[in-house]
Amino acid sequence: MPDPMQFDPDRLRVALDHGEVVELDGGALVLDGEESPSVVLRLAPWRARSVARVLEEWSSVSRIFHRSTRPSLDELDLSRTLDLAAAALGDGDEPIMRSARGSRVIPNRQRLAAVAVLGEREAHLSAVQRLALVDAAAWWLSEPNGGEELAYALLAATCSTEVSTEHVYLALITPPEEQGD
Repeated sequence: MPDPMQFDPDRLRVALDHGEVVELDGGALVLDGEESPSVVLRLAPWRARSVARVLEEWSSVSRIFHRSTRPSLDELDLSRTLDLAAAALGDGDEPIMRSARGSRVIPNRQRLAAVAVLGEREAHLSAVQRLALVDAAAWWLSEPNGGEELAYALLAATCSTEVSTEHVYLALITPPEEQGD
């Protein structure tokens, strides 16, 4: 076992002035079939929302100055996910949620849970597709007349199996205190 006081260059941790933490944790991501080292960024919800807004603005501007040498055209998926995560932790601001049609609004934590379930069960969907699907299903769930059926139908049309559809739908409609049962 390595000495905990010994410097490990593979596991660096830097704390910033406002409590943010950037670390190299030794973990890896698989991107396009190739393993890549990862960087972990730990933020307070208000800071995550701030970063999300910067990324959203960057994404808008980057579409104007598209360069084929950049690996990613925009950071919309990261922006929307950070915004939703900050809202789920009670940042105070409303998330990027399009207008509800009825009185029912799906809480942010449930929407984030549904995005996570889609990520685990439907690898063929991109992050933006998962976010869009959950936002659309949540929007339909706010419809007072038959919204549940329409939300379920939308999920069923996208998910590859009925079991996946059920899991995503349940993540979306189950209040957080009941999800662990």
